[in-house]
Amino acid sequence: MKKLDTNFKYDLDAMKLNPNSRDYKKILIRLAQNGDFDTHTTKFKTANQKKIDGEYVFVPKNLVFRVTRTVVRAIVNLFGPIVTKVAFNLKVVGKANLKGIKSAVTVSNHVHFLDVLMNMLAFKRKKFYIVGAPHNMKRGIAGYLLKAGGMLPLSPSISASKNLKLAISKILNNGGFVHMYAESALWFRYEKSRPLKIGAFKMACENNVPVIPLVILFRNKNKLEFFRRKKSITLKICKPIFPDENLSIRERAEKMMNECQDVYNDTICDFYGYDKSTYSIFPSEEELKQYELNTDTDEKDEI
Repeated sequence: MKKLDTNFKYDLDAMKLNPNSRDYKKILIRLAQNGDFDTHTTKFKTANQKKIDGEYVFVPKNLVFRVTRTVVRAIVNLFGPIVTKVAFNLKVVGKANLKGIKSAVTVSNHVHFLDVLMNMLAFKRKKFYIVGAPHNMKRGIAGYLLKAGGMLPLSPSISASKNLKLAISKILNNGGFVHMYAESALWFRYEKSRPLKIGAFKMACENNVPVIPLVILFRNKNKLEFFRRKKSITLKICKPIFPDENLSIRERAEKMMNECQDVYNDTICDFYGYDKSTYSIFPSEEELKQYELNTDTDEKDEI
């Protein structure tokens, strides 16, 4: 295998690998060992990417777009459950935790190419928007339909970022839900938690709404699922975390982030059977041994 430079934000060698391969899993373990939790490890294309600048309108108000949005979301709500049931035998648990919640920021682990669809279906028939990487927003009809589905692209542009922030606040104030991937990069079928970033929690505090943690989990196949090649998927909706109004915005956000991290860790430990007393986001000695790695820094260039 080629030597990987895990200091690069976008690891091109890793992105060429099949995400279902042992080599890919080995890379995830090595990245976790080095603390490079937000390194992108899956393929994506920036060609034909739409320019997201100060002129970009995140939620258009014209009639054509509003009709398109209604149609797209109706199609997603109609066919999405069929696709995810057949492909992943998706189970959504914890819907009772949404009772009484009129608006919120939602966060989930980013562990599948279609976890956006899974998260949307957990909030079926609600005003649900997703903040995502700008390379997802393409020019032409594909990008237009994605936008109608609720995609809110990030951008390095300061003016676009300000407009995005305003758009999110308006959505939340109007009884909507905004989803953010607080782990950042996609690590395909990764079965441990990663450190969360504060942005989503700060956004929730600035708009005085709770954060709802969603955890995507991979369950073992039962006897009736012998035909499936991969594990089935469970999406757990956890209890909302509310901002502490006695603290500053920054302190509230940090407290919510830490509480959410605990929820992620506990949920993952309970589901996969990890020992909570010894659980760590970093690989255990057993994991390093399983993937033929060790803790000696002078041998980290093996992969």
